[in-house]
Amino acid sequence: MEYIWLGFAIWLGFTVQAMTGFGSMVIAVSLGGLVFAIPALLPILIPLNILATGSMAWQLRKQLDKELLLKGVLPMMILGLGLGIYLLDKLSGTLLKTGFALLVLWFATREWYKLYRQLPVPSRPIWWQRIWIFLAGIVQGLYGSGGPLLVYAISSRALQKAQFRALLIYVWFCLNSIYTLVMLFQGKVQPVALTILAYAPLLYLAIRMGHWLHDRVDERQFKQGVCALLILSALTMLLN
Repeated sequence: MEYIWLGFAIWLGFTVQAMTGFGSMVIAVSLGGLVFAIPALLPILIPLNILATGSMAWQLRKQLDKELLLKGVLPMMILGLGLGIYLLDKLSGTLLKTGFALLVLWFATREWYKLYRQLPVPSRPIWWQRIWIFLAGIVQGLYGSGGPLLVYAISSRALQKAQFRALLIYVWFCLNSIYTLVMLFQGKVQPVALTILAYAPLLYLAIRMGHWLHDRVDERQFKQGVCALLILSALTMLLN
């Protein structure tokens, strides 16, 4: 039952990512973390993220702002990623789980309220964005889920919906490729290789569903529903 639940978490997470550009890891880790330790999830979920974002990156290549990716986001994210990977082996499982639950609770509550009130996004200076991008990299290394902080960091930029989605997809593909190489070197991926292959077909279904929803479903209401699910998951993680 635990692996069936994880399969549902993977399908839902990657469906949301195909629709919006982010959400796969924060949803999969939030739901999967209810039954698995976070360090045990990352060697499964991060290689799966490469498979999903790799195919989507090629499809969205024309919408990508390459200068923003290479100069504005990736350098700070990679620095933070290295620090997060280092800290992952230093922190206890309980502390990691509690920290992640609090992060998800903050992000989901804030995002739900912003969507409900339809609040405008204020302009932020470049130095402010870089600090939060660096913090997003640390969270990516700890939980594979830097999306909430990265979205918070770059949401003030004047990006079109398609550009925003393409940028995030390329960020996750690049960072998770690096992270997977690190985990291969650490010997963490090899023991779960068959599990990764078993879940891989779910990615095709999720991406097809996400693209279909992208053009047909009210994105604001859909995101509100996802935020409500994340809030519930975070509270459950804190109480367990």
